Amino acid sequence: MSQSGLNQPVLRWKPNALFSEKDLKSATTSAHFATLIEALGIIDRSKEKNVVLVTRTPVGWTTYEYIGSSACKVDFRELRLGGLPLGGNPLLPETYIVDGKGRFSRIVFDGHQYRLDETPRPIQEPSGSWVVEAVVPVEEINHSKNVTWLPKITLRPTLDELLAALSWVDQNMPDGKVKAGGSKHSSSQVAVSADVYIEPERMKLIRTVNEDPDVYRSDLSERRENLVRGGSGNTIKEMNRFLWEHGKSFPALGGFDGQTLGGVFPTGTHGSVFTRGPLAETIVSIDLALSSGQLVRIEPHDGITDPKALASTLSNTRLIQDDDNFHAALINMGTMGVVHSYMLEVTPAFHMNEIRTPSTIPELKEKLRDGKIYSLAGAPGMPVDLEKIPPRISDGRDGGFKDQPIRAYHLEFLINPHTDKVIVTSRHPTTITAAADAELGFDPPGRDLIRTIHRGARFGRPVLPTWLQENFRGLLSWGIDQLIKIAPSATPKLIDSAMDTLIDAAYTDRSFNVFNVGDGTNQIPTLSGTIFVPVAADAYLAAVDIIRATASQFAKSRNRYQTGPTSMRFVRGTKAMMGCVDDVCAFEILFTGGTTWALEMVEAYEAALREGLGHEAVRVHWGQLVGEGVGRREGYSEYARWREVRDELDPKGVFVNEWLERIL
Repeated sequence: MSQSGLNQPVLRWKPNALFSEKDLKSATTSAHFATLIEALGIIDRSKEKNVVLVTRTPVGWTTYEYIGSSACKVDFRELRLGGLPLGGNPLLPETYIVDGKGRFSRIVFDGHQYRLDETPRPIQEPSGSWVVEAVVPVEEINHSKNVTWLPKITLRPTLDELLAALSWVDQNMPDGKVKAGGSKHSSSQVAVSADVYIEPERMKLIRTVNEDPDVYRSDLSERRENLVRGGSGNTIKEMNRFLWEHGKSFPALGGFDGQTLGGVFPTGTHGSVFTRGPLAETIVSIDLALSSGQLVRIEPHDGITDPKALASTLSNTRLIQDDDNFHAALINMGTMGVVHSYMLEVTPAFHMNEIRTPSTIPELKEKLRDGKIYSLAGAPGMPVDLEKIPPRISDGRDGGFKDQPIRAYHLEFLINPHTDKVIVTSRHPTTITAAADAELGFDPPGRDLIRTIHRGARFGRPVLPTWLQENFRGLLSWGIDQLIKIAPSATPKLIDSAMDTLIDAAYTDRSFNVFNVGDGTNQIPTLSGTIFVPVAADAYLAAVDIIRATASQFAKSRNRYQTGPTSMRFVRGTKAMMGCVDDVCAFEILFTGGTTWALEMVEAYEAALREGLGHEAVRVHWGQLVGEGVGRREGYSEYARWREVRDELDPKGVFVNEWLERIL
């Protein structure tokens, strides 16, 4: 027997309708045994009334003991199974529970759901082999709480188990749909599956290219220093820490670091660094697991992998070096397979300074019209080089926004669609001393009020609003929703007041902390939809008027308001077939989590923009609120070729759920 490092499963018990459900407390640490018969020996030694769970692992068996009830003995029929391990076979579980009355039960699957059935005590070892880590499914819910789903099968493979898991699904559930999840931060149904759902938590891997098998071209020279592999289940936060500790950074990021790589890249997530496209452009190589259990590596025609070296070292990996396949796979909404890992090309580490200043809609339109956004955003060059050149700060009379850099590295605008209020946010590389960096951390300041004050104004966002969001976000969110319900017409002023708290002369930190809008803000339940509009011919400025007019119409005719501001961010055109090929302004339309009409309002904005600007000019973010009943192919000139690649990689449509079938 040995101690096991596995986390103890949560065992929930609800004895009857008069008692609330509770978690049974652990009685001992888990223990590992080589055989089932040895594992069952712990039952004979357990205290009377205690509950014991015995489950198979890849290398043996593990037991967990729980403290029973002194009031009444725990009956196995009163236990909740959601989240319990299935012992390596989702269809023939190898998990047993002995209840407080000493009765043996086993988790069984009847083709539709799992249950506990009483069973005789096993007297021999099972003959079946371990397949994959799986758990009893639970109802899944996204961060915005607007999408729920209950899978039939939930798998938790490691990257080493992923291919075998997909092969098992292919053989045992040939008609099933498969979706791999991320952080559940999407407001859309892009990752929903009623059949097989793959959780990402164990699909993690971070290493430099020099720690990878040596299958890469010998002429990569300095590029090798910036190549890092990340597993699809790794979060941006985990990557940020690894990169910084190795002297590297992402060149651009969105505002949330809890997303997984396998979720953030395939949906087209972006930042607002106008010299760069969506975050997926950081990818130089994709290792993709197909429904058959085969691994393919997809790269552009001049990819980093040496075909001969790969064939001799990783013979089970099929290499596709083709521009169409690569550009189709960059943004694919998880419709081609399950991402194993990515090779990413990052940049040397850098710091940034953020400035947030007030403005108005008339000023915004005046200073951006006739293509002037190109003179105010998108500073050319590598961030580490821009650090050394202090930007010119506008006095407000030279065409720029007062107190903001001219040609900022990152530039975005936050507008209130119901008023003229605007907040201008710039982020630009800057230098700080090694001593100052030593005081910084891997999280934005905020939760710890004393630490935030100690760091000083330059190294933190406004102290009190940030601290309140970090520590009282649930109460704040509930309070705002209640105010909006009681007095809807107060919404515009509430948004203005919230935007005023963002104004800040300077916030300097490590680049990833500055990109991050903050843990408190990110954890507040919100709904959002993003609509992309071309920058060319100032179409995005016309979109500002269309959005404001539509918001006004909603308020006047229905007394309903957009309950948050709208962010305007700028993204360079991309070669990704299901991204925006031209330079665009991304309008991220924000709502509080309790806004029941959010999707309806996003649909109204999209319809008005399509009518005013043309159907081909309007595109959407696949991971956010997306209306249905609209032909989406018109905005993607290479859709037909993208579909061909998708169908070649997933001919049976295993990774296309019902929602994706409707909108694609």
